[in-house]
Amino acid sequence: MNAKRNVLSQIALAAVCVGLVGLLTGAPAEAGTTGTTYYTCTVDITAGTNNCTDNVITATLTSGIYRVLRANLGTTYQRLDVFANVCNPTNWWIHLADSPTTNGFGGDAGTANHDAEAYLLGSQFQMYTMDNSRGAAWPSYRSDGVAATSGCYRVQWAIFESRVLFDDDPDPSDPFRVDVTTSRGFERSPYAEPDAEDSTGADSNLWYVGLNRTVGSASRVGTGVNKACFVLSTTTAPSAATLSALCP
Repeated sequence: MNAKRNVLSQIALAAVCVGLVGLLTGAPAEAGTTGTTYYTCTVDITAGTNNCTDNVITATLTSGIYRVLRANLGTTYQRLDVFANVCNPTNWWIHLADSPTTNGFGGDAGTANHDAEAYLLGSQFQMYTMDNSRGAAWPSYRSDGVAATSGCYRVQWAIFESRVLFDDDPDPSDPFRVDVTTSRGFERSPYAEPDAEDSTGADSNLWYVGLNRTVGSASRVGTGVNKACFVLSTTTAPSAATLSALCP
């Protein structure tokens, strides 16, 4: 009996030590964690799990392989990072939007003038700036062949005020492959200009992510993303070590 108690005590002590190490290094004991500087959570499409349950990042649509998530920046968060695991991606496989009705190719359904969007369409990066002409023929920014369409790998996105970054690998310490800076990109309040379509500012601190589809349309879909880890930061420049710890 004494030997059994000693083994159980050692197991309990080890569990406490692991938890303390996580706290001391700044890494959460588990995802779906709200801290003073960061919020992180994970959606695993393959496993059918989602611990984004704190009303900070919220799944607004879950259907088969398709997900739409809303990130609430509140008054403190400045930057959203998305690390997405993907295999053999096709068509509209990841889409980031500044309006809930943005659905690719510029503009939205009149929800907000602030309706910038960036996405991958196969291997091609496209970005349309806010209040772009409805149905514009060409994106504001385009880069071909930035992601592989075969094999399994992980990508990183980062968006913050007037900046969109994409990398075709998950290493946050190396330069991003795509780096777009524009005053007409993603924004949070206070806006530099009024928004006639969202005059109450109800959508001003909300950003959106579509996995295997566009945010605003169920007809523009894709395949490939099987898991995504999200990090909201109160700084626009989180360290690479912090991001790696939060989304290992």
